[in-house]
Amino acid sequence: MSFAEIAALTLHDVKNRLAKLAGRAEARGDVDTLRETIEASNTLTRLLTYYRSDVGSLTLDIDAHAPADLAAEFVEDAIVQGGCPVDLDCSQAPTLWFYDEAVVRMVLANAVHNAGRHARARIVIEVAERGGFLEFLVRDDGNGYRQEVLEDVTGAATPVTRNGTGLGLRLARRIAEMHENAGQQGEIRLENAGGAVFRLLLPK
Repeated sequence: MSFAEIAALTLHDVKNRLAKLAGRAEARGDVDTLRETIEASNTLTRLLTYYRSDVGSLTLDIDAHAPADLAAEFVEDAIVQGGCPVDLDCSQAPTLWFYDEAVVRMVLANAVHNAGRHARARIVIEVAERGGFLEFLVRDDGNGYRQEVLEDVTGAATPVTRNGTGLGLRLARRIAEMHENAGQQGEIRLENAGGAVFRLLLPK
């Protein structure tokens, strides 16, 4: 068994232990510990998913989904967890779109989490069909992305935060690009407009 395979199995084991810790924290009403435990588990999930994509074992499960329903989950989570308020605009969202909901949810969860860390007062999520693409937009009202992040168009070298690893953005770009159809490929776009703006675009 290779080191990479051992590492993958270890990640699974640690995730299971974190799930037990999260259950105990929830049972005793320890919201802070629950939130941190869930985020640690999510980080391990992203790492494992990135590993699978790196070795070619990650395949997408493309099916028809309601993007507005997916976005609404993050509004509900914010209410339950008492986090930063989230405004949702799905007025231009298509009824259905074809994508892998599990990995797209992972990408958006990380984007919303980062927005919550930097927002001053609110987060905005928009879902719309634009130019033949489904666009999920996550915007905060914080200080925006650092210039070096915006200039690193590949997302391969610059983490979003100074003490970060860049794993979330690397994985987001890889998952977006794995969504291909009729010669079109998904992508991630970052910009500053009254705060940080994260866009996930998925082809029709």
